Amino acid sequence: MNEPTAIRLTGHVAAYPATREAHDALRHYLDEARRALRGDPDADEIVRDLESAIGDRLGALTGPGHEPVTGAQMATVLAELGPVSPARPAPPSPAEGRPRGRFWCRIDEGKWFGGVCLGIAAYGGFGVDWVRTVVLLLTLLTGGALAVPYLVLLLLLPVVPTVADYERQRDGR
Repeated sequence: MNEPTAIRLTGHVAAYPATREAHDALRHYLDEARRALRGDPDADEIVRDLESAIGDRLGALTGPGHEPVTGAQMATVLAELGPVSPARPAPPSPAEGRPRGRFWCRIDEGKWFGGVCLGIAAYGGFGVDWVRTVVLLLTLLTGGALAVPYLVLLLLLPVVPTVADYERQRDGR
């Protein structure tokens, strides 16, 4: 048997009687709206506004006799509101599959002094031992002048925990 259930919506004091089909359709619609708005900073406010708009329409449907809202009536109300989509789609992060490409960084895993050489090696596809040797030789040949740009890189470059994390972000995996 399809006993009516009560639906309570934001912005409305009254509970609206509804059939199980209507209740399930509303729940599915609001769940999909929350899923579509995930990551939107205004998601909670948008869902509250949706609930208020649905409540306004249900108030006009139920009338003074408080007949339960049927699944077909709820489908009509939800169709009037249409599907919910974010106002501004969030750009996918590198972890979500969009390749970042090669980028300069410091890598913590296996670092000697800040991870700058390891980051340069990962960026260029070189062996880290070669990069460290070249940096050390250039630092000695320049009388230590290469230490200044090295320290600047140490302060400015973002840190990535491991080489594997660097490759995942670079390739978008």
